[in-house]
Amino acid sequence: QLLADTLRKFQERGAEVNISRLLGRVRPEDVALLLVDLESAERRQVFDILSADFPEAAGDVLTEMAPAQRLELLENLPPERTARLLERLPVDDAVFVLEALPADLHDRLLELVDLSGRSEMQTHLAYREGSAGRIMAPDFFAQAEGETVQAAIAAIQQKRDLEMIFYLYVVDRDAHLVGVTSLRQLLLSRPAQTLGEIMQKSLIKVHVDTDQEEVAAQAARYDLLAVPVVDDQNRLVGIITVDDIIDVVKEEANEDLFKLAGSSDDELLYEERSLRIAGLRLPSLLVSIIGLLAVGFLLQYFQLQFQDALFLLAFVPVIMGLGGSIGSQTSTVAVRGLATGRLEAGAGRFGAFVVRQLRVAVLLGLACGLLVGVAALVFWQNPIFGLVTGLALFFAILSASATGALLPLALERLGFDPAVASGPVLSTVNDITGILIYFGLAAALLSHLAH
Repeated sequence: QLLADTLRKFQERGAEVNISRLLGRVRPEDVALLLVDLESAERRQVFDILSADFPEAAGDVLTEMAPAQRLELLENLPPERTARLLERLPVDDAVFVLEALPADLHDRLLELVDLSGRSEMQTHLAYREGSAGRIMAPDFFAQAEGETVQAAIAAIQQKRDLEMIFYLYVVDRDAHLVGVTSLRQLLLSRPAQTLGEIMQKSLIKVHVDTDQEEVAAQAARYDLLAVPVVDDQNRLVGIITVDDIIDVVKEEANEDLFKLAGSSDDELLYEERSLRIAGLRLPSLLVSIIGLLAVGFLLQYFQLQFQDALFLLAFVPVIMGLGGSIGSQTSTVAVRGLATGRLEAGAGRFGAFVVRQLRVAVLLGLACGLLVGVAALVFWQNPIFGLVTGLALFFAILSASATGALLPLALERLGFDPAVASGPVLSTVNDITGILIYFGLAAALLSHLAH
């Protein structure tokens, strides 16, 4: 906050020299946070000073900025200037910035960058979006297995241009990845030993087409600071470092969160554009409209069937509301379990998960059903109505829990993102099921309910 206040005071005075000095002392990550709270014109002014005086830092600030502010800034910068900033970034970071832009600006910038001779961006973008090849860094440190420890250490000391060196990867004469050793193991080994003698042959690696979510899961499972990426011939072509893995985790979490709400993480990019955000949210609302219309038709149908027992309608919101809440809770747990790999179908884990959720649903159904059944009995002085309401809520909760557990798996099997299971699709299914259970029980006991 102190930095932000100081920056605003310098801007009010037009003290560009002082702004430059301040920016030179602040880390790029903190500069990106400062830019968020500025007005559009102020943000461009600060970034102009930053890119003129500290071009290397300006590229890093671009990658750290909030998506919406970064898009607004790049849309107002001359494309040639933006291309020069991207040329200073590591390839994976430059690709990260590029792929978040609208298609027209993306293509224009990529064309300008290609003209500068940096065609490796095209190679990166050729990989499938969300794959290991798209997010890997092509600069890594690898040595031949016949190299000595002493020579490898000397080579590391000469490598000042690499972003991060966590591990030393060992390759054969054809660049095939055959092993890995940590820097600690390298320093503790005798200088005359070869890398082939000290390397670990059992290593964790991913293919260029591996989904980035799986890469993050592998890194978390084995506590890795970097994951090597190989091609079809097992040649080492890049590495994915821990900073990129953290970005993947954040990106996937954001994506799931927005899908659970029936929207898209593109809202982060277009947060200042109401029309665009409305377009992102509209499809899920249309699905909700269809579901609610179906519920409305069912209510109208049953209303005609129960002319003498219209008091049944009083507990419809309870049945629908509690069923929807239980279903959302269960599906959220299921979606996260699938995303983190804890629920792997075929290993029995998902089946055990469904059983556990049904046990919980039975307990919740008994508690809520008893409470609501007693309330119905007290208000309407009809034990049969209390029984119908309590049983209906019990089975509605049980059904909603089963649907919330199974629907994410079904969507994943069909090739859809399971995160959409907690959106309008689940709500619609649970609402219709709850209504059918409630009025189905009432129809079975209609003669006892009629006054």
